[in-house]
Amino acid sequence: MRKGIIFFSVLMLAIATADVSAQMGSRRGSGRVGADRAAKAQEKPQESVDQLALILAELQEDLKLTANQHAAWDAYARNVEALASDLARERGRTKEVMQMKVLQRLDHAVDVARDRLTAVEDIVAAAKKLYAGFTPEQRSVADPRLASAIAAAADSGSANSGIRPGPPEARK
Repeated sequence: MRKGIIFFSVLMLAIATADVSAQMGSRRGSGRVGADRAAKAQEKPQESVDQLALILAELQEDLKLTANQHAAWDAYARNVEALASDLARERGRTKEVMQMKVLQRLDHAVDVARDRLTAVEDIVAAAKKLYAGFTPEQRSVADPRLASAIAAAADSGSANSGIRPGPPEARK
């Protein structure tokens, strides 16, 4: 369990670092490439949010939820959307963060990783509760796609959002 938390923290820190690098541009190349990339990243948040909403809507539809399952689904979707929102908000703070002193930036990176870990733990708790109430048919639909919504949320908060709604064979 502890190794998993450490791995996840490192992964989220790497995502945050890659996102900042993508937005600010490489120090090796011209500043124009970095500026172009940052401009494109600023154009994508709405598209990414729309894709995340589409993924969640399609999954909800494909699961054919019963009335008793809607509250658990709503909690799960709310937590996934909250993670995406937090990631997008943090992405908007890039200039502010880059102006911090190095130790402040490192502390900030730790705080962001902790916040993301908490958000993912909330998603996992909601997903487990939702999954526990599934029928075998719903589980076969959810298995390849339920956890991928976390990745979609993470992508919606990054400059390189390439969200794809599950494998084609999972769609009916």
